[in-house]
Amino acid sequence: MKMKKILIVCMPVFLIAGPIAFADDLFPPSWRGEEGSTFQEWDFSTDNVTPVPDVVKNPYGEPLLRVKPIGDWISDPGAWPLSGEIDVYIPNWPEPRPEKEIWIQLTWKATDVDPFLPNEPVVGVTSYPLFEFLEMSRTDLVDFVPGWNHSLFKINLYPNPFEEWITIKGDILVDQLVIDTICIPEPATLALLGIGGLVILNLKRQSALKIKN
Repeated sequence: MKMKKILIVCMPVFLIAGPIAFADDLFPPSWRGEEGSTFQEWDFSTDNVTPVPDVVKNPYGEPLLRVKPIGDWISDPGAWPLSGEIDVYIPNWPEPRPEKEIWIQLTWKATDVDPFLPNEPVVGVTSYPLFEFLEMSRTDLVDFVPGWNHSLFKINLYPNPFEEWITIKGDILVDQLVIDTICIPEPATLALLGIGGLVILNLKRQSALKIKN
């Protein structure tokens, strides 16, 4: 079965930000750590083209990343010149759910190496099973450290695939990458979970009353 791949270039939303220390996790989602979520971070502190995550919390498997750079790794600040691409494989919740949300944080700067690619990130998503609908937003902190930008891409897939491949391209230098995902259950499932919690709470209260009596 042929997989569907979508590449998107979004016009950035520019926000004014003062100089701050390098940070790779400026936009942590409120749902991080919840059931159905994954979290993985790469800092690219060595020249390994297949680095393991520096930080990872993924109960569904091992995320994989491969760098295909146009040039050599730069030791200071520890970054890859991406006129090639980064490919990331993220395993996820294995059962069907109606929606998946993906947050991609990228710390990057434009270069002037490849005239055939835009000097900003181009993000692509490939999944199996196929997704039926995709929406995407992007927020940029421009020069949050002089010369460096920090971008947040939010992607929603319908329905939820149990794994996806994320591609990052562009005539850019990449310093840090953080990816969060969450598989969102149907509202009916959430309602059942809420009812279940109320039932358990009621049983506990009845048990407490019996003990008092």
